[in-house]
Amino acid sequence: MKLAALLLFAAAPLAYAQSTGTAATDATDAADTATANESTLPAVKVTAQNEDQPYGPTNGYVARESSALKGSTSLLETPQSVSVVTRQQMDQQNAQTLNAAVRYVSGVTPETRGGVATRYDMLKVRGFDADKYWNGLKMLDNAWYATPQVDPYLLERIEVLKGPVSVLYGQAAAGGLLDQESKMPTTQPLHEVGIEFGNYAHKQAKFDFSGPIAGDQRYLFRITGIARTEDGQVQSTYNKRIAIAPSFTWRPDNKTSLTLFGFYQHDPRSTSYGSVPPQGTVLFNPNGKLPSDFYDGDHNFESFNRVQESIGYKFDRKLNNAWTFRANGRFLHLAQDYKSVYASALEDDLRTLDRGTAASKDNLNTVTLDNQIEGNFSTGPIDHTVLFGFDYQHYASNFDTGFGTAPTLDMFAPNYNQTITPPDRYHQVLSGTQYGVYAQDQARWGHVILTLGGREDWASSDSNNTTYGLQSHQFDRAFTGRAGLSYVFDSGIAPYVSYTESFTPQAGTDITGKQFEPERGRQYEIGIKFQPKGYNAFFSAALFDLTRKNLLTVDAANPNFQSAVGEARSRGLELEAKASLTDSLNVTASYTYLSTKYTQDNSGLEGKYLPAVPQNQASLWAYYTINRGPLAGLSAGAGGRYTGTTYSSDNSFKVSSFFLVDATLRYDLGRATPQLKGAELYVNAQNLFNKEYVASCYYGSWCAFGYGRQVFAGMNYHW
Repeated sequence: MKLAALLLFAAAPLAYAQSTGTAATDATDAADTATANESTLPAVKVTAQNEDQPYGPTNGYVARESSALKGSTSLLETPQSVSVVTRQQMDQQNAQTLNAAVRYVSGVTPETRGGVATRYDMLKVRGFDADKYWNGLKMLDNAWYATPQVDPYLLERIEVLKGPVSVLYGQAAAGGLLDQESKMPTTQPLHEVGIEFGNYAHKQAKFDFSGPIAGDQRYLFRITGIARTEDGQVQSTYNKRIAIAPSFTWRPDNKTSLTLFGFYQHDPRSTSYGSVPPQGTVLFNPNGKLPSDFYDGDHNFESFNRVQESIGYKFDRKLNNAWTFRANGRFLHLAQDYKSVYASALEDDLRTLDRGTAASKDNLNTVTLDNQIEGNFSTGPIDHTVLFGFDYQHYASNFDTGFGTAPTLDMFAPNYNQTITPPDRYHQVLSGTQYGVYAQDQARWGHVILTLGGREDWASSDSNNTTYGLQSHQFDRAFTGRAGLSYVFDSGIAPYVSYTESFTPQAGTDITGKQFEPERGRQYEIGIKFQPKGYNAFFSAALFDLTRKNLLTVDAANPNFQSAVGEARSRGLELEAKASLTDSLNVTASYTYLSTKYTQDNSGLEGKYLPAVPQNQASLWAYYTINRGPLAGLSAGAGGRYTGTTYSSDNSFKVSSFFLVDATLRYDLGRATPQLKGAELYVNAQNLFNKEYVASCYYGSWCAFGYGRQVFAGMNYHW
């Protein structure tokens, strides 16, 4: 039954495009080419891609539209804080990870695991975890080691939605989500190839081709690929990746569009997933200070190999002047083999590391579908944009996992040639399904916009440990809502106030055997946005109060069990500015103040700050291109990132603040000689002054060094 329903949902847009697309084409043919020969294909006028669309290209740093409310909605009219990182910003900053792409976004604490764990996109939004989405659909994992990841070069933009978003997206982390939008096929021919070299033995090659097929703008293609190899910052570790993303768009008429996405990414190596103790990094150690490339593992044992394959679709059909149907879907397969040795404790001599082993072979299949219908109509003086939708998520995973012990390691005289015994493994099968229905109305009355939304979700999960014969089943049902009110002045100033909710199922039971209630998030936010007339700029300020309820903590009466009575709160201020003031200057700036604390907890954390979350963050980046004079074609960019002090897990010590500088130079060789038109050289430095710092100390007070200086030099050729 589930399989039949799944095939029905997946096939719906294709069948609909085939039936209605043909009718629309025939109608166009009758109206526009009535005197043409019957064998002549209908003339279809296809408009150029709109730069304001949330899934299309944006010139500069300033986006005006977002898919935060699903569909295409003005950022000015969205009653929630949303930040957009455009392709041009990613290129000019040479962002090669999701963390690097959002370094200059307000409310985001990137790289909470520093320069390690690059195989996962580990970061915080407003002090809490945030989900990763791709083309509007959640990137499901198995809550273990199998976690999908997409190379940023394949993306057109990244949208950061801050705070609870369950009303449109279902079960979601309270911090929000990061939606990664793929590069789409273009109506104009596009050709790009590039090579790049850098320190840490960095080597990279890339290509990006797109345009109409045989000059017919009803059929568009794009194929993007990248290959990279480099040493990890931690000694004896490496990064390797090859990724390719073909896509095809069919637009039989002005009302219909179907895009198919393919994706293959292979990561045969990945840097360390290890850590360092605070003694010798943040705290004094009489034995000395650890270097930033310290390795707690064993290169003869450690390995990582991940393959991801995906196919998806995005379908749009304008039914008439008032109603539009949209459908998105994706199937993704992930296979991964992982082994590591990691530090588990530091002995009393403050130099001997106790270590453990972990090994896991994972397989993960996920299906995500989202079908929507949007209407635009009026009731008297009130204009409505209504949205009704149904979405479905399913994952099926199995893995063989085990944990064991490894020989100790002297941190100051390490021996990396010890015998490591692989751990015994157990076999686990996991599956989960969520489906939800949602409705939203954006009601406009003059300058006033009232946004109301509601959603009902049903989520279930099953776990079967076949080795030990342990099984469990969980079912949750939840309603979430949103209310927002904005007033848009003619000057481009838009104050707003909003309330929104989230929920996340939690596995397990309390001492009575009762299933844990889902974690709940709720956020109150007031803010103001400003989009000045006549300038390509956008400014925003937001104050928020975000609370997570029903967190798992020690049962006060029975310490061997847990209860869902914990609570954590994040309050803060975010300021952000983006401007592309002329054809020469792009600027982005942000400031964030966060106060994140445990407000209820039975394990001793109540009243303490959340680890790895700074109270203050600030950033500024500017990129300037000289378009006239003897230096025409030269571009320069520079920026600074400040991260304030953070706390360890138990708040027993602080991690020092740090300030990092990034810079870049780029030169258009075509300005020097016409024969080199389309070629450009560039050099990019991240952490220019090679500041050595600890990014954070997180779970159990274990710490991670941040990225050292990374220097990249390369050449791109466009034609």
